[in-house]
Amino acid sequence: MAIDKKLLKRLKALYVEDDDNIRNELGSLLGNFFDTVYTASDGQEGLELFMQHQDDIDVVLSDINMPKMTGIEMVREIRTINSKVPVMFATAYSDNEYLADAIKLRVYDYIIKPIDIRHLLTIMNDLANILYQEFLIEQQHKELERYKDVIDQNNIVIKTDVNKNITYVNQQFCDITGYEHDELLGESFERLKHKDTDISLINEMFDTVFQNEAWIGKIKSQTKFDDFYVVDCYTIATHNDAGEITGTISIQKDITSEVNQKRQMQKALIKDKSEIFLKGKESTAELNAIINELNQRVNDLQKLLKTSDLEKDRLAYNLEKLSTENKKLKTELSMMIKNSDKADERSSTTFKMSKSNQDLKLEVKKLTEEKEELKDELKRSVLQVKVNLESRIKELEKQNKEYLIQIESAEDVSTLNQKLEYWKEKAKEAARRIEQLEREVLSIGDKGMMSRLFR
Repeated sequence: MAIDKKLLKRLKALYVEDDDNIRNELGSLLGNFFDTVYTASDGQEGLELFMQHQDDIDVVLSDINMPKMTGIEMVREIRTINSKVPVMFATAYSDNEYLADAIKLRVYDYIIKPIDIRHLLTIMNDLANILYQEFLIEQQHKELERYKDVIDQNNIVIKTDVNKNITYVNQQFCDITGYEHDELLGESFERLKHKDTDISLINEMFDTVFQNEAWIGKIKSQTKFDDFYVVDCYTIATHNDAGEITGTISIQKDITSEVNQKRQMQKALIKDKSEIFLKGKESTAELNAIINELNQRVNDLQKLLKTSDLEKDRLAYNLEKLSTENKKLKTELSMMIKNSDKADERSSTTFKMSKSNQDLKLEVKKLTEEKEELKDELKRSVLQVKVNLESRIKELEKQNKEYLIQIESAEDVSTLNQKLEYWKEKAKEAARRIEQLEREVLSIGDKGMMSRLFR
């Protein structure tokens, strides 16, 4: 196996050797490969160095047979401080009686003196690789612990066994539900179900998870105090070392406030829709009332025009009749002039007829003036109706714009737009009906007067 210098450079070693030449030479050589090499001349000095740098030493390389304190005695003391640090012994063939003690002390390996540097570096490389893998595993474990802490702080965590019984709950669960940590242990997961949640949903979740698939969904649950809370739930199966399913773990995010907020928004939107509908209905009723009033006015004007035409025809007939009688009187007057004997009688009759003729002329004049006044009144009435109608249409268009602004701020825009389009069509239909009424008025009234009125 090739030596990985980067791996070796991660190591910090304690080297204990009582032979000064060997210690200095090997210590200097190891310093080229290791990050740090602490050297000691005997077991006592080695123990003191380890106690000073115990958090900084990855491996101990020591001779066995040394003065003051042997390598075995030193390692025995080190094991009371650190039971896991790897230890390697450098020993001669004559030190075999120490090997049993070395095994009891869980020594990683030993090498025979004189030390083969390549063999030592190979062993150290294997050890460095093992330590590096353990370091990665420890880092992953720490990272998983951080993930677990993040999940625990922000989510509800519930674990169950294969019988759906609760085996663990976290603090977030206790804070939201009011239960204590051990209050529900051994209880069925179904106990958390709210009465509005169908049991089939819980069964579906566990059936899916026990088929080794993740289940994602929303669940409405019940607190200890009969309140409810709603969660986004992500549930997966847990396994043992043999890959067998041992239960479930459910990660739940509390979305109760979001659900309540959405429900309030929906209620507000429904309320806004109702108000807009009622206002639109009121506007339509008001517009219909205006149209009905206009229809009534048009009908009244039509009747008035019809009466005026009849009166005009009557006056024309009387005028023609009077003209005929006037001609007749003139003839009779001529005859009376010729007949002197009947002059006085004829003069009296002529005077009476002349007075009657004057009275009829005055009546015709009066009716003509009344007709003109009626036309003026009709003109003013139609003009006022037109102005009022245009003003009301503008007001309705302004209200429609305001409703459009309200609708654009609402959530269900498409539905409200359809209603607005409906009311717009209603307004357009009303405008078309008004135009039709204007045309009917035009067709009934005097064309000259109407053209001046609506130009």
